[in-house]
Amino acid sequence: MTVFENVALALKMSGVKNKEEIKKRVNYLLNELGIYKYRNRYANMISGGEKQRVAIARALVKNPNIIIADEPTGNLDSKNSLEIMNIIKSISKSKLVILVTHERDLAEFYASRIIEVVDGKVVNDRSNEHNDKLDYRLENKIYLKEFENVESLSKDDIEVKIYLDKKEKLDVKLVVKNGNLYIEAKEHKVEVVDDNSSIEFVDDYYKKISKEEYEKYQFKFEDIINKKYKKRYTSIYNPFTLLMDGFKMIYNYSILKKLLLLGFVASSMFVLYAVSNIMGVTEIKDEKFVTRNKDYLTVIDDDIKVQDYLKYEKLDFVNYIIPGDTQIQFQVNYDDYYQTDNAFDLFTASLTNIDIIDERALVLGRMPKNKYEVVVDRKVLDDLIYSSLNNAREAGINKIEDYLNREIIVNTLTMEQSKIKMKSLKIVGICDLGTPSIYMDKNIFINVLANAQAGNPYAGIVISDTEINNYLSHKIYDVELAKDKIELTKGRMPKNDYEIIINEMNKYDMELNKTIKDEINGNKLKVVGYYDSKENINDFFTTNNTIKYKVIQDSKNMSIYPKDKVKTINYFNGIGKYIEDTYNKDRERYIASNKDAIISSVILASIILAISLIEIFLMMRSSFLSRVKEVGILRAIGLKKIDIYKMFLGEIIAITTVTAIPGLLIMANIINGLQMIPYYQDQFILNFGVICISVLIIVVFNIIVGLLPVFNVIRKTPAQILSRNDVD
Repeated sequence: MTVFENVALALKMSGVKNKEEIKKRVNYLLNELGIYKYRNRYANMISGGEKQRVAIARALVKNPNIIIADEPTGNLDSKNSLEIMNIIKSISKSKLVILVTHERDLAEFYASRIIEVVDGKVVNDRSNEHNDKLDYRLENKIYLKEFENVESLSKDDIEVKIYLDKKEKLDVKLVVKNGNLYIEAKEHKVEVVDDNSSIEFVDDYYKKISKEEYEKYQFKFEDIINKKYKKRYTSIYNPFTLLMDGFKMIYNYSILKKLLLLGFVASSMFVLYAVSNIMGVTEIKDEKFVTRNKDYLTVIDDDIKVQDYLKYEKLDFVNYIIPGDTQIQFQVNYDDYYQTDNAFDLFTASLTNIDIIDERALVLGRMPKNKYEVVVDRKVLDDLIYSSLNNAREAGINKIEDYLNREIIVNTLTMEQSKIKMKSLKIVGICDLGTPSIYMDKNIFINVLANAQAGNPYAGIVISDTEINNYLSHKIYDVELAKDKIELTKGRMPKNDYEIIINEMNKYDMELNKTIKDEINGNKLKVVGYYDSKENINDFFTTNNTIKYKVIQDSKNMSIYPKDKVKTINYFNGIGKYIEDTYNKDRERYIASNKDAIISSVILASIILAISLIEIFLMMRSSFLSRVKEVGILRAIGLKKIDIYKMFLGEIIAITTVTAIPGLLIMANIINGLQMIPYYQDQFILNFGVICISVLIIVVFNIIVGLLPVFNVIRKTPAQILSRNDVD
């Protein structure tokens, strides 16, 4: 702080806040003490004696009723000592001044009462009836008439006088050139006396100082004080000055200390990294584990009875039931251009009834108008576009709307191209419900399930040729899928359950209107007609109901879309069936499978966070310890503890601001870059909430560890703080 600020601080602490009043009082004292010209200098730029005067001014500026002065002239020369003593004596006319000194002569001359202390005990207490003279020789005054040996040299315009204490050899050369005087004196130290020198030549004898010297001294501080001004104590720091002083403190840091701020920047970076990483690995996002519509319930049953399935469908708290786990694999072709004629992508989606949603769920497109038009959730399409394993981007698909009106086909059960295929489905709408679903007419569910490649190895639909044709000698399809590929030659089309038509080339082995050895749901199949095919098709064709029974028979588990989830769960539990909430179960499986990875990531991020916070603590503590003396002085001159806290709080906030902002910005860019790499996409979360949490951690921790050393220090006495013997 500057000299002016040092003195003004004492006024502000006592409740004087008016700038003009402060300026008037401080400048008067600085002028009376002879240091007005230094008012804008910093305290570390003035001499020890000048610092002593600043301390005296700081004590006097509050206009106290009692002044306790401990060796006030200890660091001053004799001339300044007398000036200070004259001021103190003048003050004592209206104030009680208790002064401690080892200089008996000063005490005998100025004091009205003298208390002598030896080894901590009062040995004498008396009124001082002193004489009116003080034998106090000023070191800076040289009395010329006291010299006995005086020599005068005079020639033309040159006149030199030499004053000697005693006769001695003097070898001096004087050179005058260009208005300057150059002196060379062998075996003598040379000190020049001019207007800027503290030494003064007095052409007289030394005389003792009389009391008139201090009686004529008028210290009129009372006269310049505005008596109408009422002191009103408030903190010397308001939010604005608190922050301004904090930033000013940082600005005045040494180069080394400013370099240490890079440590805070690094710590802020690692705090954001740790928080983002912990949030990323512990936040179980739906997209990490949801593979089916979240509203499905799954009944675990390896041997589903058709009659039971049909009974469950009629329950009033069940919307509909699907054999298996609802996951179906579809294929989308990118044959828009010659170069992409053979390009395609496969995707898996969860079959869901279109009646579950309405137009309000759509973000693009429209609702289906026929059973071969579908709505797809954007999550499915985003995965298609942004997966590095897919061909979408290479085929020019860059946004989800590019999939509108694009056809998709059900991926067939075998690797060979089946001659019986479902009609292509058209995407006419896109919803955003955060679930990987495809919404279609539930009347085509069975054919989709019967002809689809299962989406994953745990799907409910059996996927191999042998398994899908369980007990059947030929593949079997819904007759509706083959009407344009076959021609009935004899008999009739299947109308009832378990009726089939076969290629006429098999008529010698399978008689018309007779059952064959192949069966579904325990019922043998009955041949009711023969067909011919130009495409050499040799499969069985039956009713959609019979296909449904076949799908149920070959499925493991069944998925229920309930109207009332609680009633559905209670019902199946009541009949001894194990039923699980698909969403919750998939979530539990994901957490269990990734438990070790999550724990490892959390531990690593926590270690990084702890190291960062420890680094902040050490830097804060180091910064504070360099200012212990400052705290001691402020407490000694009366600054309240709360203001000490505020002073450091301003600096802490300033440090946090100038280091946390760049640190967070740098790490945010790094994390954004990492999230472009697929492996790290789920390792970090970077959003407004994560940044706020990081800022909160940094600010709160900085404040705590920044003020903790302050707390440990300011509970000591000012003397203990300044001695530093009792400071932890």
